[in-house]
Amino acid sequence: MPTPTQSEYIARINKAFDYIENNISKQFTLKELADVANFSKFHFNRIFYGVVGETPFQFINRVRVERAAMLLISSKKDTISDIAIKCGFSDISIFSRNFKNFFGKSASQYRVEKGDVSNISQLDSNKRQPMLDPSTYFCSE
Repeated sequence: MPTPTQSEYIARINKAFDYIENNISKQFTLKELADVANFSKFHFNRIFYGVVGETPFQFINRVRVERAAMLLISSKKDTISDIAIKCGFSDISIFSRNFKNFFGKSASQYRVEKGDVSNISQLDSNKRQPMLDPSTYFCSE
């Protein structure tokens, strides 16, 4: 049986990216993500880290916090709690801790400071990977 090529692995990891992106408010398990990509959970974790440079849950957390930052600016009618829930945080204190860890300020401070910024595509997360644009979450073959 031939071994999978790098492009096959990337295509399978991209399936997990799609699944995460389309279900970001959901709570994920490693087995669930591995099943989507057709890997064992241990192999998925290893391959994901090799391709992305983050564990699956580090990636999910970063995507959630960055999406929350964009929503804080673009969705003024939503409360911070509403945004946290939309982005998959089941507990506001966990969201607050993660947000402050990534951006160095509270979500409410961020919303006030960035509220009049017209270009929301450039977030200033101190943990941001060089791939903020969701299209760049996908690895090219």
